[in-house]
Amino acid sequence: MLTGKEDNQLKIEEIRLSPELLRINSRYAGGGGLTKILLILMVALSLLFYKDIINIIQEKSMDEQLVLVSMALIFLAAFFFTLYRMNRDSGKSLIMTEKGFFIEPGLAEFWKDIDEYRWNASAETALTSDQNEGTSLFLFNHKGVLPKNYDLVQYGIFFTPDQVQQADAICQRFGIKKLES
Repeated sequence: MLTGKEDNQLKIEEIRLSPELLRINSRYAGGGGLTKILLILMVALSLLFYKDIINIIQEKSMDEQLVLVSMALIFLAAFFFTLYRMNRDSGKSLIMTEKGFFIEPGLAEFWKDIDEYRWNASAETALTSDQNEGTSLFLFNHKGVLPKNYDLVQYGIFFTPDQVQQADAICQRFGIKKLES
């Protein structure tokens, strides 16, 4: 039996072997430079002031110590998870072929499985990035027990007006319904 990762790799290979229709590179090629600098700064400050931090924690009651340490661990876990996601998702390319689309290593879907799509050029795109980068794409797969939604903003995939027309033509060709925002 194939695991999800092996199944996804087989999908990617099958999709890759068909003729390419459109390729869009991620706008986030660097991947978290500012986040890495903040991480280094936080570690350096923690090492520099570790005695003061320990004294502040020791002055608190046991319950307060537990809360402070728990909050710090949760913050660090969230920070490392964000850094991991930024590095994993940066610099990827969306590739649309005759069989489907994929973004390596984690996203692949056949056109026959996609039911609907929607363009997102609203304030929602501006909220997920520093500025209004352009138009992003949502793809919806309502087949199966668990419906899937693919939001390409998280991969830094934004379409120019010309690429929007090309993607519209591809989706129309494969019978994928366009939803209005």
